[in-house]
Amino acid sequence: MNLIPLSSRRRAALWIAAFVLPSVPPLAADPPTATSPSAKPASAPAVVSVTTATPENIGAYPKHENHPTKKWLVNLSALGQRGNEPVSYGLQHWADYDPSHAPEAIALEGQIGMTQPGGAGWYGNGFFNFALDDQAGANCAVRAIRALDSGPRGSCEFLWELPQAWVRVRFVVVPGKLPLFCSISQVPKTEKVSRLKVRLVAYPSGYYQSGQRVGLTDHRSVKTPGRADLDPASESSLILYDDKYDLGVEGGIGGCAALAAPGYVGESKIDIGGYGCTWELTARPGGQELRFAFYNGLGRKNADLIPYLRGRFAGDLKDLAVLDFRPLRLQAAGLDSLKSEFGKLLAETKDADAEKAAFETALSHLDSLRPRVPSGPEVRLDKVDLQAEDDFLKTLDDLDGLLWKLRMKWVFSD
Repeated sequence: MNLIPLSSRRRAALWIAAFVLPSVPPLAADPPTATSPSAKPASAPAVVSVTTATPENIGAYPKHENHPTKKWLVNLSALGQRGNEPVSYGLQHWADYDPSHAPEAIALEGQIGMTQPGGAGWYGNGFFNFALDDQAGANCAVRAIRALDSGPRGSCEFLWELPQAWVRVRFVVVPGKLPLFCSISQVPKTEKVSRLKVRLVAYPSGYYQSGQRVGLTDHRSVKTPGRADLDPASESSLILYDDKYDLGVEGGIGGCAALAAPGYVGESKIDIGGYGCTWELTARPGGQELRFAFYNGLGRKNADLIPYLRGRFAGDLKDLAVLDFRPLRLQAAGLDSLKSEFGKLLAETKDADAEKAAFETALSHLDSLRPRVPSGPEVRLDKVDLQAEDDFLKTLDDLDGLLWKLRMKWVFSD
């Protein structure tokens, strides 16, 4: 039985082609490789989800017995570079929010953990940690954990406020790209720019007390137990693996790796222990940002992992250097595209007065918020207006919902 008029069917087909078929990613997709012959250019959108803070009881944790904690979970997923295999990363933040620590909190294991893929490698309870002038961010309560973009790419943000600066940690997945891209930046509250430091923690292949860990940089191999000061300009990559516990050996998941964009790094050093391994990086004097790309749970034995990663580091490092971590939705170009689509649909849709009024009201509200949410590279941020940013993002979410409603009305409007 034909329930939809032919003209509406035609419109539905056009609508599906225009709005449902995936859009082009902001970075070119990786080409097929010998190890992934079925690889295709990425075409599926990225998706980001953030759970609300979940209270938990920490139990018999030394010096924090039975203190209440809060945990946030983040998932970023996108179509990978190997056919239809998705790239998915899980992150978490959990900390002790007992009243005795108020108004701050204590992240007992680390500030941001990587829970997937793999289950080991980059530490699930806290692989990413920062400090400003040696003041650990782990002793400060997180102010916001929020999804920023979904669609052409996926991004999220963790936001802290310290006495001397606001600190943003943003993660991005791009369809067709393997790594989890990351930027940490500070917004100083005074003219003084604090020294930004990041400490990365990993347990290559698994949580083994007597591992034979190896840290492989661009120019050297450091084995357990070993330390080294790295050259930030020429040693931008680090592959961490275990000679004893390779993939599949006593549950080993294989190695992990990271890149650090060299133009931002002033000091770099690694510590390769038999249990945990760390990579500590300090921004250049006056620097307000550090950039990374992370790899984990690749399911490759050491002999395959090393050439595989080294073959892709150069391209990923170039992507990391040019990637714009500002939320796409907060940029003027993104809003201009939204305005254009609304304009076309409103002009062709009958009985859309209510949608037009709601759209104009939302635009007016965004215009009023824009001076408090600068996003252009020409604007120097000297403060973070968290309420305005949240309001701006919520209004954009409302506009997205309104747009889908208008699309459906357009499809069946004859």
